Amino acid sequence: MACLLETPIRMSVLSEVTASSRHYVDRLFDPDPQKVLQGVIDMKNAVIGNNKQKANLIVLGAVPRLLYLLQQETSSTELKTECAVVLGSLAMGTENNVKSLLDCHIIPALLQGLLSPDLKFIEACLRCLRTIFTSPVTPEELLYTDATVIPHLMALLSRSRYTQEYICQIFSHCCKGPDHQTILFNHGAVQNIAHLLTSASYKVRMQALKCFSVLAFENPQVSMTLVNVLVDGELLPQIFVKMLQRDKPIEMQLTSAKCLTYMCRAGAIRTDDNCIVLKTLPCLVRMCSKERLLEERVEGAETLAYLIEPDVELQRIASITDHLIAMLADYFKYPSSVSAITDIKRLDHDLKHAHELRQAAFKLYASLGANDEDIRKKIIETENMMDRIVTGLSESSVKVRLAAVRCLHSLSRSVQQLRTSFQDHAVWKPLMKVRRKQQVHIHPQRAFSERGG
Repeated sequence: MACLLETPIRMSVLSEVTASSRHYVDRLFDPDPQKVLQGVIDMKNAVIGNNKQKANLIVLGAVPRLLYLLQQETSSTELKTECAVVLGSLAMGTENNVKSLLDCHIIPALLQGLLSPDLKFIEACLRCLRTIFTSPVTPEELLYTDATVIPHLMALLSRSRYTQEYICQIFSHCCKGPDHQTILFNHGAVQNIAHLLTSASYKVRMQALKCFSVLAFENPQVSMTLVNVLVDGELLPQIFVKMLQRDKPIEMQLTSAKCLTYMCRAGAIRTDDNCIVLKTLPCLVRMCSKERLLEERVEGAETLAYLIEPDVELQRIASITDHLIAMLADYFKYPSSVSAITDIKRLDHDLKHAHELRQAAFKLYASLGANDEDIRKKIIETENMMDRIVTGLSESSVKVRLAAVRCLHSLSRSVQQLRTSFQDHAVWKPLMKVRRKQQVHIHPQRAFSERGG
């Protein structure tokens, strides 16, 4: 494939290519190595925050030349490092930029760069790899193509806090499913990453925590191992509990709660363990508060739904914690016309993602009402609940419709409600529409397994 943008984009961009953009690329071919180095440095400064300039340089063929210079044995380490930095900056542009870089086989070139003895060059390559692998257009399988890559990345974890941060971030984004979990586990991910939870760097601690959440998800082998790992004399579950205390950043609280939730669901921690009942569950309920950001409320509700789904006692405890059932009703009113949000960008973001709140609320209601008749009654008696289910069954979002069906399925286990509330609100009409569209199927685990981390 050509190492360029797609044709329609290429034509529109080419018409705007400036002389200065050509000048940057021309300098990469100068016979004087010092002038080439200065050209790359100037290019680096030119592309920062400038997506148009990035697209121009990609169209003009800067990427193959930068990769050539990066791989040349005769190139100085400084030049190689600057090339990696520029490539990383180009990758931070649009998804089309990342596709163009992938078409140029950037990943093998950067992985080869990790064999260098120079730490600054290694860090630049890892930073670029991190940016590429965290893009939604990059197939995570590219990390596992060469069997020597994972063990080498494990070895690089000890080099610096930057190698630790970038490698953990790459692992957490590229660990999708049991096969990837097994590869990372078999190459010592647990042992190599555990001590990073006590790093002086917050970013390293967070990325290590995210690694454990994706490694433990629906994986009994990993979870059973984690529960017995000692770090500085403390068991990992104890460290996770410390990380979900109120004085810790919200991101850390949520991710720690996910780790403990996944270990519990995998059978490594009992559902009646204090770290679940007194720490994890209350933390996740706190995340459902309207004081939290939209994405925190979504993640908190979905993780809590997953935690309590199979256990009636946890469902009962959750239902009476901080007025959770009433709190979830606010998920359907957000953002309101009198919203306290003054940040226009945040308001715009939340308006576009408000359906995720409704989806999360339906999931949590479904888990709460899975077994207990009294809880189901409380949910159904919540303000406008049946109307919300009817509306949810007709939403444009397939995921919201699926969650509404799951909620309805859970509440319909009550014979009393089948004869009263469900009949009164004619919920079967929109349900039959959903069935006719053949887009939604009830798979109780699917909505949870989509998250994996």
